[in-house]
Amino acid sequence: MEKLSQSLEDYLEAIFVVSQKKKVVRVKDVVQMMNVKTASVIGALRKLAQKGYVEHEHYGYIELTPKGTKKATRIYEKHKVLLRFLTDFLNVDQRVAEKDACLIEHFISDETFEKIIKLLRLLEAEPDKIPIWLKGLRNYMDGRTGETSPAVKPGAAA
Repeated sequence: MEKLSQSLEDYLEAIFVVSQKKKVVRVKDVVQMMNVKTASVIGALRKLAQKGYVEHEHYGYIELTPKGTKKATRIYEKHKVLLRFLTDFLNVDQRVAEKDACLIEHFISDETFEKIIKLLRLLEAEPDKIPIWLKGLRNYMDGRTGETSPAVKPGAAA
């Protein structure tokens, strides 16, 4: 699939998210969601339309094409999985995790992304039986212990 700029991926994702909440997507919806100027949205829509990701008539609704829906769904899926990984696995603050997931989603390889999904599935298999190493990792990440893992000493490469 064609590689889009980070900015165009963000616009595509925003259109997708709005379309999940509303029957129709308007320019003003994307402006509000992304906190950008109308001209920026219009410029991005032109580029996305030229590449076949959206359909948009002047002053009309924005519609994702099948190609756009496929790409936007993948971007959004990455965002949600990464957000869950950062918050649930690494205990990163929600606001920080949201920003980080938005950045990482554009650059993570499919291979790494699939490994994260597998790790999350493993941890979700028996949610009542959180592995001791994961409890220790969460405590360590949150600074609730002065102890490090015996395998990793401060200042040493992991």
